Amino acid sequence: MAVERPTLQDAELLLKLFQEFESEPMYASRQWLLHKMQVTTIEEFHRHYPPQSEENRHFYRVYKFFEMAGTLFKNGLLHPDLVFDIWYINEFYLACYPIIKSIRSHGDKHVAENFEHLAMAELDWIEKTKGPDIVPDLPYRRK
Repeated sequence: MAVERPTLQDAELLLKLFQEFESEPMYASRQWLLHKMQVTTIEEFHRHYPPQSEENRHFYRVYKFFEMAGTLFKNGLLHPDLVFDIWYINEFYLACYPIIKSIRSHGDKHVAENFEHLAMAELDWIEKTKGPDIVPDLPYRRK
């Protein structure tokens, strides 16, 4: 089934998400996640970044943003040609993945399922639109 061209409504939704993505708090959170987070398990995460800490808020701000975007995408409300052409979702999923994997190992198998769905769909989109040689080799990629 072919994806239809983006509509004005699709663009308006993306612009609203973009405003949040570019907000000062989100910028600070993205920078922290990509350049300063140093833990790989949920236990380390809780030990170093307790619930009321700024670092904890940074992680969950990015995680929740992409979980929300993934929910919209999974339900057909976020157009792939717009979202994947402007953001590289897997940069953020890769940064969150060790914590997500650790949480899942403790039994919460559904944590970040919409974020993951969005990240996997992006890899498929990259392969389809840019070619298989462009798809990054990531530890969670299903082949």
